[in-house]
Amino acid sequence: EKNDRLMIAILSQVTERHNGENGLHVQRIQTLTSLLLERLVQKTDRYILPAAQRSLIVTAAALHDIGKIAIDDSILKKKSPLTEAEAAIMRTHPVLGAQMLEELDLYSEEPLLKTAAQICRWHHERYDGSGYPDGLVGDSIPIAAQVVGLADAYDILTGKHGRVAPIPHTAAIQYILQGKAGVFNPLLVECLSDIQYRIVDELEAA
Repeated sequence: EKNDRLMIAILSQVTERHNGENGLHVQRIQTLTSLLLERLVQKTDRYILPAAQRSLIVTAAALHDIGKIAIDDSILKKKSPLTEAEAAIMRTHPVLGAQMLEELDLYSEEPLLKTAAQICRWHHERYDGSGYPDGLVGDSIPIAAQVVGLADAYDILTGKHGRVAPIPHTAAIQYILQGKAGVFNPLLVECLSDIQYRIVDELEAA
């Protein structure tokens, strides 16, 4: 298990550097995902998420943007706003990432691979069906993808991601709570609100 985590960490770091990220995005996503899952199971028994499953989701979250390695660098690393056509190409990365993982036939039944493929494909879906690539609604979006999607939204708002100027933690929380980052599972939004005073310290300690 330790070696699996190490290899995924290496792969995600390489992917992130290629994507023009600052090297911390994956680490922050995993920390946020862990915090949200911990609070979710404290809050409700609606989802079956034993400790082993939560750990699996956190590990798999590192691969959420792997599909971006198939996006042309002229789009991926562009500093100015994307054109509509470029944005459409960028929005293909969830499907590309899921396809990459699903093509690993030898490991197709491995829970980690299945979870990572779900996260890749559906972490940009939104609870009201307004997301992409499939327009899934509510809990037709796997809970792993829902949690990582919320963690990703927070980090996009607060992290340094090239085209988007970061905003402060408190402003980002309010932005999400007001639905300005898209509609998320209300339970997860409550979880985010519950842990908001832990996030900055946990991210700095990670």
